[in-house]
Amino acid sequence: MAAKITINRARFHLIYIGVLILLTGCHAYVLDDAQADLRNSFTSGDYENASELIRKFENDEVYRSKDAVLKNLEGGMIYHFAGKYDSSNTYFNSAEYLIEDAYTKSISRGIGSFLTNDNTLMYDGEPYEDVYLNAFKSLNFMHQQDWESALVEARRMAYKMERLDIRLKGLVEAFAKTDSTGQEWSSGKVNVQNSAFSHFLSSVLFAKTGKPDNARIEYEKFSSAMREQDTFGSFLKSDPDNLKHVQEPQTYNVLITAFSGQAPIKVQEDFRLWLNDEDDDSFYVKFSLPKLKMYNSRVHAIRARSDSLITPLYLVEEMDEVSAEIYQAKKPIIYTRSLLRATLKATGSTLISSSVKKNHKNWGFLLEVLGMIGQETTEKADLRGWQTMPGKAWVNTLKLPEGMHEIDIEYVSANNSALYSETYEVRVSGTNELLLVESIYSH
Repeated sequence: MAAKITINRARFHLIYIGVLILLTGCHAYVLDDAQADLRNSFTSGDYENASELIRKFENDEVYRSKDAVLKNLEGGMIYHFAGKYDSSNTYFNSAEYLIEDAYTKSISRGIGSFLTNDNTLMYDGEPYEDVYLNAFKSLNFMHQQDWESALVEARRMAYKMERLDIRLKGLVEAFAKTDSTGQEWSSGKVNVQNSAFSHFLSSVLFAKTGKPDNARIEYEKFSSAMREQDTFGSFLKSDPDNLKHVQEPQTYNVLITAFSGQAPIKVQEDFRLWLNDEDDDSFYVKFSLPKLKMYNSRVHAIRARSDSLITPLYLVEEMDEVSAEIYQAKKPIIYTRSLLRATLKATGSTLISSSVKKNHKNWGFLLEVLGMIGQETTEKADLRGWQTMPGKAWVNTLKLPEGMHEIDIEYVSANNSALYSETYEVRVSGTNELLLVESIYSH
């Protein structure tokens, strides 16, 4: 009778957990598909449809409370390029608050993930997502000519980048304190400490608000960041001296920013291990790990045309490559948690099936099979990420006389053929301190 009760309890727990995991897993796949649809809509330039998708996904509970950071990052970017800057900042403010709040509570959620997978946890944003949301908040304020607020966001972006190593080491120490398995926790080295884009924006904003010394200091930091980022990435970096004039506010009245390509996406890599011992007991474990996949943009250069003047835009930050560098430093934490979780589940399943098999071979074999099925269904890498984030940031300035002007932004391939162009109308007046023209081509 005792053996029967033990078997029934084991079956009950396996079925209960299995149903719970299947429901969670199904939702994770639904969210992955929805995010892919959103990415396609955004990269096609259909921001109205993309904003409708955001609302639909929220109404259909595709975005659940644990996915709030993701929803707000996507909403912030979509409304930014739709020209709805207040709405964009509302979304980005919510994302930033939730990321910070989630960081402080990450340990309790991390322990919970050992029961299922990381998709059941609150998505707390990748460190690079937390950095780059401030870039677009700054640009929102620049469009509204709120220079002080724009400067706050640019400097906050730089501050977060500088503290990435501290933030990751804090996660490592917290996990190590709460882990009773004796597992060794570590993080990789953060090879990027500065954002060239943030310091460039800060130099422009300080120059335009009458703070020349601060503008010079930020330009020097920009130059240093450009040299630092020259150690990685796929493009030949621009010479910082090409943008030295941004310290002199009288030399320009139009700032052009352009974005090309797309952020990296996460894809799943599965690894399986199956061992048999002399007693015919099996140990089966499946590891599912997220891996970043880079997007290969066709854009090789960008130029602006206005009043028969052709001006090149300079690449100041490969956001996709910076993201990959930062993710590389966080990867040991992600992998350790995934490997530990999978091993604990496999060990528990093996102990139960082996114990039952001693007295009831068929039941033990059934539990062994159910344990394998459970691992296959529960082990899914967390592929959530900011789908609408661009890949690369380009900038330059223009000095235009008063009046109406057309500015063409042209995206060019490696063989110098035009891929795409956008035309913007700007009105320059004597009261304009700075006009921001912003473009994006995601292909």
